[in-house]
Amino acid sequence: MARARTADLSSVNVKNLKKDLQSLRDDLSELSKQVEGLATDAGADMIDEVKARLANFGSSVDDLIGGAGARGREAVDAVSEMGGNVVDNVEDAIRERPLTALAIAVGLGFILSSSMRR
Repeated sequence: MARARTADLSSVNVKNLKKDLQSLRDDLSELSKQVEGLATDAGADMIDEVKARLANFGSSVDDLIGGAGARGREAVDAVSEMGGNVVDNVEDAIRERPLTALAIAVGLGFILSSSMRR
């Protein structure tokens, strides 16, 4: 009879153990789902933040490029104006003193031809 009672207790203990293991599996499964949900939420927040930073970076680059383009146009305008002023000044000098301009041209031609021979 002691053996029967021990067998009954063992089967009860095994059933309780199986029940506890199944409960543990269910709890782990639920915990896993919760952790996955938290990770997904955190990941979505991080992705949103990265997107926002990239958008800010893109607008900053656009602003820099726009500013550089404007400065480039200003520089081209300044050089064009300066070049126009130089040409105007040379034309005025030639009209005012044509013989002096001719003498300068002959002198530069002589200097250049002398340097080319060497």
